[in-house]
Amino acid sequence: MKDLVFGGATGKGLAHLRNLDTVADPGVTRRDGRWWMVLGGMQAEERVIHLYAAQSSKLDAGWQIITSPDDPRQAARLAEPPPSGAWDATGYHCPSYARGRDAGGAVIERIYYASSAEWGSLYGPYQIGFLQWDGTRWVRHPEPVFTASHPWERGTVLEPNVLYDEGAWLLRYTAGLAVDGRPSTGSAESGDGISGWRRRGQPESNRFDALVAHDGDGFALITSRHPLDSVFTPEHGLWRARGGSPHGPWKPARHIVRTIDGTPWHDAGVWKPTAVADGRRRAVFFTVAQRSDNPYAPALGVGGIILGEAQA
Repeated sequence: MKDLVFGGATGKGLAHLRNLDTVADPGVTRRDGRWWMVLGGMQAEERVIHLYAAQSSKLDAGWQIITSPDDPRQAARLAEPPPSGAWDATGYHCPSYARGRDAGGAVIERIYYASSAEWGSLYGPYQIGFLQWDGTRWVRHPEPVFTASHPWERGTVLEPNVLYDEGAWLLRYTAGLAVDGRPSTGSAESGDGISGWRRRGQPESNRFDALVAHDGDGFALITSRHPLDSVFTPEHGLWRARGGSPHGPWKPARHIVRTIDGTPWHDAGVWKPTAVADGRRRAVFFTVAQRSDNPYAPALGVGGIILGEAQA
């Protein structure tokens, strides 16, 4: 089952809100007894991307943006925006939720994100930082924790997707978009998710972004193929593969969402996946773009697909 969750040309789930008309880049987890989704969002006239959240009792229905307790027409921001002049002054781009543990075994909740000091190119250059839950609020780490340092990264890193596994924070990220529009994805790991990052393996070309998630007794690798010139082929969309390690090797990938399958609300692209399991079902949520009257500004939103046991 596949459906539009938020946004798109119809503004699904957002029309009643006065301070939010665009959302994208979901990160989904089970939190406080409910399914919980972090989102990047903004209004058309804004120049800062804020963080919002949605929740639901079921993965496949009933998602609602969390609003202010004083005003149901006001979406509640998860955190204050970065200060003016900071490295991340343009806000919290492409957020990624991750849950891990510190050296003492205490649970750590973070939202990693990419950002830049100024709006230049849509694709950067960017660095990656995070916010951390202190039990009451999301606190912004003041400095970036991951930056481009290798020639192939071409000065920019973005689209973070983070997984904690066996005492390490594992990062999948995209690089290179700010220079020539040819994306490559890389992999790195850190003991604390802040410093000492070590690049792993070789960059993978022709991927817009990549995610690794726990999947039963193994792992799932979900990648998106998305051309920046919006010239789509049957190969574009989301692909899913399974493996026994978060670093591979991976079994042959399956095409789980095709960009050009006749679905109007993602006819301009799909990317930035997040994946969770609910019993034998697997759910993948992702950013979608729908063609609009302005070819340079498609209508963004969030879509979701539920994979049954046979599909997964």
